[in-house]
Order: sequence, then structure tokens, then C-alpha cells
Amino acid sequence: MRSQQTTDPRASSGPRRSWLAPIWRIYVRTLRVTSATMVGAALLILGVLFVNYGVLSTPQARAYRNLDPSIPECQDGLAQGWTILAETGRRRLAGASTVDDGGWIDASNDESAAIASDPRWRTRFRCALQRHIVPSEHPDGKPLDYTLGFLEFQEDGEPYALVSRSSGSDVANTSAMLRHAMESQMRASGAVAAGVRPVITQLDALRQHLATGTNYVLVFVHGWRHDARVGDGNVADLRLYAAHVARFLQQRCPTSPKACETKVTAIYVGWRGARVDERGLRNLFGDAVGGFFGDVSAAATLFDRKPVSEAIAPAAISALRSIESVLAAPRPDGSERDNRLIVAGHSLGGNMLATGLKDDVLKAVRRHRFGESLPPVLGNLVVLINPASEASKWTAIQRAVWERIALHPDEHISAAEVAHDAGTFPPDQRPVLVSVTAALAFPAGGLRPGDCAWIGLEIDDGFQAARQRIRQRLASTDTMFDSGVDYDWATHDLFPTFKLDFRPASGYLDRVAARFEGRQPRGMSCAPPKPAGSLDALLTLPLRALSVVAGTFPFQVSLREESHTIGNLDPPRPAAGVLADAQPSAAPFGTTHELLGLRDARAEGHHPYATLADAAIDCPRTDRWLSRARARKAEQSGLFWDSEDLAPAESADPSLGRPAARFLHGLTLTGIAPITLANDPFWNMRAFDNALSRHDGYRLSSFICAMNQLVMDNITGFAPRMINRMGAPDHPPADPGGNRKSP
Repeated sequence: MRSQQTTDPRASSGPRRSWLAPIWRIYVRTLRVTSATMVGAALLILGVLFVNYGVLSTPQARAYRNLDPSIPECQDGLAQGWTILAETGRRRLAGASTVDDGGWIDASNDESAAIASDPRWRTRFRCALQRHIVPSEHPDGKPLDYTLGFLEFQEDGEPYALVSRSSGSDVANTSAMLRHAMESQMRASGAVAAGVRPVITQLDALRQHLATGTNYVLVFVHGWRHDARVGDGNVADLRLYAAHVARFLQQRCPTSPKACETKVTAIYVGWRGARVDERGLRNLFGDAVGGFFGDVSAAATLFDRKPVSEAIAPAAISALRSIESVLAAPRPDGSERDNRLIVAGHSLGGNMLATGLKDDVLKAVRRHRFGESLPPVLGNLVVLINPASEASKWTAIQRAVWERIALHPDEHISAAEVAHDAGTFPPDQRPVLVSVTAALAFPAGGLRPGDCAWIGLEIDDGFQAARQRIRQRLASTDTMFDSGVDYDWATHDLFPTFKLDFRPASGYLDRVAARFEGRQPRGMSCAPPKPAGSLDALLTLPLRALSVVAGTFPFQVSLREESHTIGNLDPPRPAAGVLADAQPSAAPFGTTHELLGLRDARAEGHHPYATLADAAIDCPRTDRWLSRARARKAEQSGLFWDSEDLAPAESADPSLGRPAARFLHGLTLTGIAPITLANDPFWNMRAFDNALSRHDGYRLSSFICAMNQLVMDNITGFAPRMINRMGAPDHPPADPGGNRKSP
């Protein structure tokens, strides 16, 4: 019998299974860890959202400054003026030790401190109209006097009604109350009922306040993480601005009689920009712990608040147009009142203005007639400060202008036509829309390989002076990185991240790693790179790895105009040329001007609110400076004008001064030709940190002065009239019913 040898197939696969088993186990464990991480991250996100929208949420529909100005607490304040903030602030300054940097906190401008001294101020500060006074401590000094008003909007854009007080509680105004107020107004003015309007909302109170006299009105639209609550930091910032403006007008009084009679009114446009009650967290857990959790919780609300700011935009613009119409109205004798209105929006407040005005600006550009001055789009000037708004809202305006202008000759366009189109806007054109953003570094777009070798050249090629200026600017940039970059991180890095463009975040992580390693970031310095120590390189490895992942992550939003903000979109540098050249960009859209302080970074200190009546502040008249700057560069059609390089004045007039900050047309020493005409009315400025720093560093006296000089002074020799865009003055509607006479 023949024996048979059998083989078990499972035995032959043993070695293979023993080799694959560890790999399979590693794969399963990795999958489990990854799944657990993703589930944990999802739960964390859901937890943060639950905390933000449930536990720590601010009230959804609540006005904070809606007390009727006619109630006794408010009436007395308007008649006498309140000095409590300045008086309390001076006492606090005496014992305060604050750091004067980009995150400066003014200890002398705190409503909470006044309330702590007397709880009755909690009610008084809720008045829709308030009059504040900053007294002088000098015997011959003059106090600063201004009115503070509020416009608050619900999330759907609806305004709030004023309320009265009774027995210590708020009560809604009734028809009887309105009638009594109207009758009192009729007796005081001698008007008939048809000429008196009831004061129902904050807007009504402001319109009534601004209907007479000469007014300088400063509007501030706050942004993300703020509202109109008593004690809010942005309300304090507006008071600081208003007191500065009152001081600037005082300085102009001896040479301009109209400045002596001008009343300052500051209007705070409030909305629910703060989704998370960060102040409550700080009060509960302290500044360190509560502030940390507040920052973490609030970070997730940027794009929750952004659509709200856009939804409110039509209502806010309508209210400001209504105020504009009141200011545009002449005196009873027909003479001009010489009112001024400057509107500023910060962060998402800038987005609100950019959204609400975009269509109006585009229409104005399309209907603009060649050689005529483009009139203001709202008031006298609109300023966007670190706007958290897509660059496309600005580039749409730039394209509308660009499409109307011949930029270079060809077979159909002559050189004469190109020169002719340079006069699309006249030399006396004033800016009508300005955006200013705290920029990251010089030059715009960074340094290329080979730039540093050219910058280091020592040869007589005609560019020696340009190279020296570039070296000086790069040295300032190196110092800035060594001490910490004071740029607008929120709009430069955070905004694109929420828009699913992680490239700016990648650069941020690389800069953090570079600073930890003691080296300059790549592409932003010509300083010889320092080799990182082994330990530093090991510690920063996760940051650098995450930077690479963020910079190369697939399916990112690649359209920079949609993911970058208005002030962080620089026109791409041409492939040819060096930094001292001025080659045309292939995509001439983005930033157009630069703003520099006149002192070194951190050399200018902040002036506390309570000291402004006596502080050493100089904000002189600057009539015709813009016309003189353009005239100085007449041989190159005004391009690259510089506010520090003016054509000679016709006379030794003290009103012909220079602005408090340095304005530059174009992006100088970046290799890019100006992308706008010299007389273009739309300025998108990159600000250096000695003029504007961080997201909230807009409180230097020089910056406040420079922005207001654009409106307060006749910078071109031409002052356009304010426009009433709301139609005819208020009048009772015609009766459509039975009051007609039959023929």
C-alpha cells in the first residue's frame, strides 16, 4: 500500500500571517486613535459651541444705551455735562502702572470705576445722549466738551425704541409721554404740531440734537467681540477720539472762527458683536484664567458674527444717511452750516460699512464724469480700520475704475490718450473711502531670493540711495520681529483660516518657530540666518511640521480676493526688476498706499483720556497738503507722492502744515508701480506699526489726528458740500383719502 503525504494549507501560510499580524495591529490601533481623536475634536467643537451659544451667550436682543434723553437723569447731564470719568480717571492714574504698548489700557476712561464710586452712574451711562467734559488742571486751560450718542441695532437690523424710568425700572414710552414731549418742544420752539416729530428711537434723538448749529460728527462702528454695554472698551475708545477732536478744534480756533463754534458729537453704532460674555468670565475667574477662556470661546464666533454685521449693514447705512441729511440741511436763512461727518468702522464694523456702501460706490464710479471730483459716498469720509472684510469688496471698486482708464498705449490707444486718462480725477480730488490696516512687514509680499544680494551691493549704479532706504526699513523690520510683530493678526491670519485658506496660518506658525529659535522668518530679512540649536529645532519641529501641512493642505480656497481681507491683499510683484524699480503688476488690485508714523515704533506714548485737556498734543492745520504733494511729482503725473515732500507753499501761512503721519502713494521700494492714479479717491493703506499696530492699536494721538485732518482741514483747496441723499426734508405725508375736492 502506497503511503500519501498530506500538507495543511494553513501551515504554509503561518510565516506570512506572523509577518502581517503586527502591521495589522498597528493599523487598527492607529485607526482607533485617529477615530478617537476625531470624535474628541468633534465633541470639543460641539462643547465650545454649546458653551458659546448657551451658557456664556450675551442677550440676543437688548439695548444698553436707550434711556430717553428727556428723563431727569439724562436732561441734567446734557445741561451741565459730566466730568466724572475724567475726575475718577485722574485718581486712578495716580496709582496705576500700565504698559504703554499696542495693547494699552486707559485706566482713566473707565465707566466701571465711576459706577464703583457711585452706583447711580449705572443708570446715567445708559442715556442715549450724554455730554462729557474733560476739565483742564491748568488755570488758563480750557475744558474739552463733546456729546456722545448711540445707535443700536438688533441682529435683523431693527432699531430699539427709547425707554423711560419709573420707580427704578425701565418703562416703555406711551403715546401720552410722546404727546407731552412734543407739546413741550412746541412751546420751546414756537413751532406747530406739523413741524415737530416725536422722539421714539435713538436716531430721532440724534437728529434733533444735530438739527441746529455747526457740528463735527464722528461715527464709530464697532466690530467683533464688542457691543454697547456700559464699560465696553470700544465705547471708551470713541470717547478718547471725541476728546481728541475737541482738542484739535480748540487748536484751530485762533485761526478759524468756525472751529470755535463747532460742537463735537460722537456716535457709537452698537450691535451684538460680542456673542460670548467675556467680561463675565473675567469677573468670575479673573483676568488670567477668565481672559484665556474668553479668548478661546470668542475665537469660534468670528464667522458667526460676520453675517450679522452684513445683515445690519442696510439699516446702519440708512440711519447714517438720515443723519447726513440733517447735517446737509442749511440754516433757516439759507447759509451753509459747514458741518462735517467722518464715519469709521473697525474690524467687522469695517465689514458692515464695506458691505453697505459697495453698491453705492460702484454706481458712483460708473456714473462719474471725466475730470470731475468724485463726491463723498457718506458724509465727508469713510475710514475702515483693520476691516475684517473680503478683499473682493474693495477690488470690485478698483476694477470699476481700472476698466475706465487706459494704462498703456497700443495700436488702438495712443500715448496721448493714456496721459489724458491720468486726469480722470482732478488734482483737488479728496479721498472718499480709506482703508488702513496694520501690515505685517516690509516689503509687501516679502523678499525674493537674490534681493538681499542686490540690497548689499556697493556700486554706483544709480540705486545707492534706494538701497540705503531699503536697508533702513529692513532694519526696522528686524527690530519689529525681535520684539514681537505688532501687526493685525486677526485679519491677516485668523480671517483666512476661517475662509479655509491656511497659507497665512502656515506663515504664522513659521514665524512663531523662527522667533523661538532666535532667527528671522524666511523671506522677511536679509540678516544672516542663525543656525537653530538642536534642542530648539527639536522643540519647534511640531510647529514647523504643522506649518508645512497648513501651507500644502489640499482643497484650500485659492482665490485670495475671497480669503484675504481688504488690507492684506497686496498686488503681486512683477517677475522682472529689482526692488527700486516700478514695474506694472499683472494683477493691479489690492493695497495702494502706505502710512508711516513720524517717530520710531513705540517712541510715541498714548495720552490718557483724563489728561487730554492739558496733554502736549499738536495737530496743526494742514490745508492744501495733498495738492502740494501731488504737484511735487507733477513730472510723473503725481505718482509716488509723499506727504513729507510737498511743493513750496505760495505764502508763509501757518495753516499750510504737514499731516501728523506720513502718507505715501504706491508701495515704494517694492518693485511695483502704483496700481492707482495719483488722484484716485480710494486709498487702501498698509500701515506700519509706528502709525497703527495690532488689531486694536488705533489710539495714538498722531493716528487720530492724521485721520481727522483729512476731514477737518481743506487738504486740496476744494471742500465738497455734504449731500442730502434722503430726498426732501421731513414733512407730513399727503392724505390719500377723502380730503380731495371733487371737480
